[in-house]
Amino acid sequence: MAKTFSGKSSAYHRYRLKTHGIFYEGIFLSFSNYVDIQVFKEQPISNKNLLLIDGHAAAYHCWFTSYPNEVLEGFMELLEDLSIKYQADKLVVAFDPLPPLFRHLLYPSYKAGRPPAPEEFIYEYEELRVHLAGEGFTSVEVDGYEADDVLGTLSTRATKSGFKTTIATCDLDLLQLVNEQVSVELFSQYWPTRIFDVEKTRARFKGLCPSQVPDYKALAGDRLDNLPGVPGIGDVTATALLHEKESVEGIYENIDSLKSIPLRGIDRIVAIISRNKEQAYLMKKLTTIICDVEITIDLDKCTNPLLRAAEIIKN
Repeated sequence: MAKTFSGKSSAYHRYRLKTHGIFYEGIFLSFSNYVDIQVFKEQPISNKNLLLIDGHAAAYHCWFTSYPNEVLEGFMELLEDLSIKYQADKLVVAFDPLPPLFRHLLYPSYKAGRPPAPEEFIYEYEELRVHLAGEGFTSVEVDGYEADDVLGTLSTRATKSGFKTTIATCDLDLLQLVNEQVSVELFSQYWPTRIFDVEKTRARFKGLCPSQVPDYKALAGDRLDNLPGVPGIGDVTATALLHEKESVEGIYENIDSLKSIPLRGIDRIVAIISRNKEQAYLMKKLTTIICDVEITIDLDKCTNPLLRAAEIIKN
């Protein structure tokens, strides 16, 4: 595992790279923004650290946390900071296509009620995508699927290929992807940045494991995505049911056995569960991130241009 250094250490050097680029020992380095590159001399950068960016979420975060509002500069600074923090020599940015997506087809009210994006944001968002392509970053968008599904597919593929993966987002839904090889860095304009591994995800969801997150949201609902869940089932009940039965499917395998769960009003809960099976299964489909979307990219070739520059300087 590569070392991490902080402060003024002799183990690394910091270089300032300007907007249009600099010549360093006869090599021209082109960047969009000022970049601090830490070059680690004591140990080479691993080639198995993957950084996955929730592009739309990150762009919105940059827009609403800057004054005056802008996307490009903040987004590039975010990439730079995360690339150095995780020594991520592989990087992919996932974007949402235009709706409708498959979840809208299953449930037309999915994410209904959200305010439209500001026109200025849309312009800068498109400018960002053009810029990323021009600078050699890998971006992925798949018709009919959200960026979450792209991130789920790529993180699953990365785990099988031996990568250590970090997903950067502001969406709690992505905590269902956490495992021993995948962590999630959650940024917010309201809270300090948090990093979720398996242990911290279980703590966030009162002992439920990451794979149970879609089951929890299917039962308790998700206000941000306009998903009602199962009527009458809230946080406490959903958590208790899943501790006993593990999943929505497990709950419906033997509904009568639910009566033994020590929950206040369990008879009423069993009646609610019994008459809402179709709703529960629909919610589970909507809250579950797809992890087998057809994406034709080779993760080994998704080089991070930022750390590629660090390697050039080092060599």
